[in-house]
Amino acid sequence: MRVRAISLAALLGVAAGCGGSNKLASNSGISGAYEFVVISNVTGGVTLVETNLAANGNQSGASGPSRVQILTLEKKTWYVNGVCPGANPGQNSVAATFGDNSVALTFNEGGNTTPGQGMLSGGVVTGNYAVSGSSCPDLIGEVGFPPGTDSGGFVGTQVPALAGTFSGALSLPDGVDNAAFTLTENPDFTLAVSVVLTGAVDNGTFAFTGSAVGNILSVAGSVNGQTLSLLGYYDRTGTFTGMPNTILVFNHSTLAKAGLLIAQ
Repeated sequence: MRVRAISLAALLGVAAGCGGSNKLASNSGISGAYEFVVISNVTGGVTLVETNLAANGNQSGASGPSRVQILTLEKKTWYVNGVCPGANPGQNSVAATFGDNSVALTFNEGGNTTPGQGMLSGGVVTGNYAVSGSSCPDLIGEVGFPPGTDSGGFVGTQVPALAGTFSGALSLPDGVDNAAFTLTENPDFTLAVSVVLTGAVDNGTFAFTGSAVGNILSVAGSVNGQTLSLLGYYDRTGTFTGMPNTILVFNHSTLAKAGLLIAQ
């Protein structure tokens, strides 16, 4: 398996540590905030599928920006909405059917679907996927692989609620500000955020609201009469940002990286 970014074996080790003692019936769906780490054998890219799953019998699913968010890290570049967002960027979904500890699962990245097969053990979902005939430009021109093909593995683990205070420098529309974000996540995945900004123009405490989707937060608020919309990825282990307990922040309007917030 040619994975250039992060080995699936290492992620499986992390998943095993996060699984806890959560026991599920062999044919029941899973629910709650989940992160699926999807690694491509073809591009070496790592796609993070963040979702708030709802279970109905042996099925689990979620759809729409408030329930499914996708980020891809490929060749040291981050792609909000994934590296292949399809015709409807941000309109993502996850669907899974469970039975006898097995799972048939489909990730939908804005219209580009990725079907996979896996196993459920202790609340952790592990498996593999394969795609052929894809029109995704990212899968065209990879040496040694037919155009439009992809394959790889995935690990899905449940994640705890987002909470705490994080601070750092952010590049915002009015310049670079020192920022401190205090997050509180409610049981319905909504977020209340107190934002303290210090900069050449932005100074004060501002109330933001939004939602948590897995390890992703999407929040917005009014700063000096202008709406500021931000998206952040909480890297608990430092696997992707290089520092544990950090939030990588993007300007949700421009999709540009704004900076890194560190837990206090």
